[in-house]
Amino acid sequence: MYADLLTQALGKERAAPRSNDLLLADLRRSRARLRAEDTATTPAPADEALARELSYDGDLLRLCEALDVRAATPAGFENPVQERARLEHELAARGVTLGASTTE
Repeated sequence: MYADLLTQALGKERAAPRSNDLLLADLRRSRARLRAEDTATTPAPADEALARELSYDGDLLRLCEALDVRAATPAGFENPVQERARLEHELAARGVTLGASTTE
């Protein structure tokens, strides 16, 4: 189900091509918003938390696609935590620094 939502979210965006640097900046911003939820004293409503995850995972997929990371598709997000960690690991192996893990 999450993979379907992610596919729909990615399909709605028809933005112009972006450089890898801009894609990385987008990913870091959405990662910061996602991590802010982890440290918030009052949890966000479920729909807001889901939107943050979809935003981060969409940005993660766009950067992975630009860098030709293998099998970086919404279909891999049947287990979002596991797929997110795999893609972050693939980026780290390519020297892309994102910061602390979202799964800490």
